[in-house]
Amino acid sequence: MPYMSESELIKAVRAGKEFPAVYLWGRDTAGCESLARSLAKRLCPEDARDLNYHFYLGSQLPMSELADVVEALPVLSDRVLIVINDLNADKSSQEEIKRLCELISSIDPSTTSMLIYATGTDPAAGKKALSAKNKKLAEHIVKAGGAVVELGYKRPKELVGYVRKRAEAAGCSISDRLCERLCELQGCNLLLINSELDKLTSYCHGGEITAQMMDELVSGQLETDVYKLSRAVISRKKGESYRLLDSLYSRQPEALSLLHIIIGATLDIYRAKLAMLSGVSDRQVAEDFSYRGREFAVKNAMRDSSGIPIERIRECLEILFHCDVDMKSKRTDSRVMLEEAITKMLESL
Repeated sequence: MPYMSESELIKAVRAGKEFPAVYLWGRDTAGCESLARSLAKRLCPEDARDLNYHFYLGSQLPMSELADVVEALPVLSDRVLIVINDLNADKSSQEEIKRLCELISSIDPSTTSMLIYATGTDPAAGKKALSAKNKKLAEHIVKAGGAVVELGYKRPKELVGYVRKRAEAAGCSISDRLCERLCELQGCNLLLINSELDKLTSYCHGGEITAQMMDELVSGQLETDVYKLSRAVISRKKGESYRLLDSLYSRQPEALSLLHIIIGATLDIYRAKLAMLSGVSDRQVAEDFSYRGREFAVKNAMRDSSGIPIERIRECLEILFHCDVDMKSKRTDSRVMLEEAITKMLESL
């Protein structure tokens, strides 16, 4: 199914293109929220919202009321805007989705628009593409003349300008290199980037944000620090490994959940090593294993695995998988088992 990019949608709306419905979804929930707000403001200005703006939660759609709104004409305005947040077809009845599709088909785009966006629900059900029911809804929107936009995380370089402008708005300055580093630490997640940037600008008091400030104040995203732990363990850096493990426990006290993230990070390193040995580019790895928006993770994994024997990475993975089985089948404290696995990895080969 052909999706529009964010830039294509914005360009089309600015050019006066009228869509009966727009569906926004993706891993970048902050991006979805921001784009939804921007579109809503353009389609229905604040001074016209009393009679023409209708907001609904996807889990509480009053279908009869929605049908009346779709048929209504704008009052003292150019457009009626219907906004639906967190609609998930997987959690709706077949009849509800069928009726919604019928309503979308009946919309006159010259007088009415429907904006559906996901921020607190996952229409992909943890996978890289929309689930079957949500895909069917999205396909209907496209067929009816609407637009579907998937918002994945942007690359660090693409976010440099955003970070710099946000810092400057707070009276601070920051180098492009540190902008990229901040984005990488937060996995290019805008919500996390904004939070850490607020912390930095408050501490900086109108000066320059330095690398030292970032080292002292910015914590990496959980997955980022887990990757650091995996790299430290595979590289036999004992002190750093145990320090990172203690830090991770403070954010993810459930040992089994933490183990699964460690396995995922170690698999990143393993894939990168196999790609290097096979002459496969980082771009191809990113495409084959759905690192969309996180291509830098593949490059970092290739860099960090360059001096590590493939046999050592395999042995570490085997220890982690055995630990996973033990945690699910034995009564021993899960934290103890994870620490034992880390110790075995540090001492292996």
